[in-house]
Amino acid sequence: MSVKEIYPVKFKIDGVGEVKGELYRVKAPHSVENIWYALPLSGRLIVQNNAQANFLIDIQVKSEHPTFNVEPGDIAYWPMSKAICVFWEKIRPYSEVNIIGKITGDLELFKTMKNLTRVVLEKDE
Repeated sequence: MSVKEIYPVKFKIDGVGEVKGELYRVKAPHSVENIWYALPLSGRLIVQNNAQANFLIDIQVKSEHPTFNVEPGDIAYWPMSKAICVFWEKIRPYSEVNIIGKITGDLELFKTMKNLTRVVLEKDE
């Protein structure tokens, strides 16, 4: 049995649409596996600095290859807040994050979101 390396996901954002992405096991295996097997996850988005959005999840994973380096389109797990983050601008996060994947769809949709918009992260199989 081979271990899956790429996990296709989609973000369903109320009033905005769907955005596809991929989680990469190689980046942070424990984070990705814990999140993948818990999907679907939902929450209310918190938009920060017109550059990122995050939503709290009930999953605790320790730091894995933590970094302050994020690129537009990165999907990350934020251990400090137990949150999933999506970045659409190159910024420095408040604290280190585990990069877990990348948005493969239209990143522009994230720029139209408002605070407390409901989001669902689910498998895209």
